Amino acid sequence: MFKSWYDHHDEKIQFWLEFQTVHDGLDADQNQTSSSPAATFTLFGALPAELRLKIWENLIQPRVILAACFDSRFQDEKRAQLAQRPKKRSVPVLLHVNRESRMLALRHYEPAFSWKLPTRLAGPETGVLRSSSEARVWFNFGLDALLLLGELEPYDQYGFNAPMVYFLRKDDTRRVRHVACAFEELHLSLYESDQVFGSLFHIIDMFPAAKQLLITSTPRDAEVRHLALPTSDNVVQKLWCAFMNGATVTSALAKRQILMIREDDLASFITSNN
Repeated sequence: MFKSWYDHHDEKIQFWLEFQTVHDGLDADQNQTSSSPAATFTLFGALPAELRLKIWENLIQPRVILAACFDSRFQDEKRAQLAQRPKKRSVPVLLHVNRESRMLALRHYEPAFSWKLPTRLAGPETGVLRSSSEARVWFNFGLDALLLLGELEPYDQYGFNAPMVYFLRKDDTRRVRHVACAFEELHLSLYESDQVFGSLFHIIDMFPAAKQLLITSTPRDAEVRHLALPTSDNVVQKLWCAFMNGATVTSALAKRQILMIREDDLASFITSNN
């Protein structure tokens, strides 16, 4: 993935975002051990409307939507990363059941995350193929989490780059309450600390409604770094604080907590912290 950009000098490049639901809020309780078949309730339609709506509302649970930044030069590597994550139903189930459930769901979910390449990556002189997309992701801004994966600052063959989060509309990012970034995408062993800080700064700056930035780790991350999770005493938080101590920024940014948690625990963490 880290080939030199001038190796592809004459290549037409394409950048794009893809979204994948990695947790739909409907996973069965893993601690449930009963092997008896679930009973079928046939009188649901006869219940009072108020009771039916309360039952439907129980299906509105925090979901995790993964946003992956693709680079046509390194597409296979990114596909492999996505393949390691679950792929759940992309549309909330309530939008499909019946008219009553759909009307309720539309009060909580809306199409979000249209995106467009920043000008410095989409100009005709860069050799980058233009790309954009309308909003196609159903998202609950009050509950759902956005997990960032892929190159956080993609670059073209001339070395021009732009933060991944700048692909997204500010009207969307400013409303997200739960944002996370995959630990592997920070590349702490490869990038200089100022590059890592720059990536963190753009994420935190673009998601002002998120009280904290969550850094999610895989089992391999935890094994290599011997992490006891969740933890706020982590290398990413220390790097952020070190740079903030020497910078002139708003207190909201300077005091932003960066918490490292297991990626598999992201949905349950959001549920317990809503």
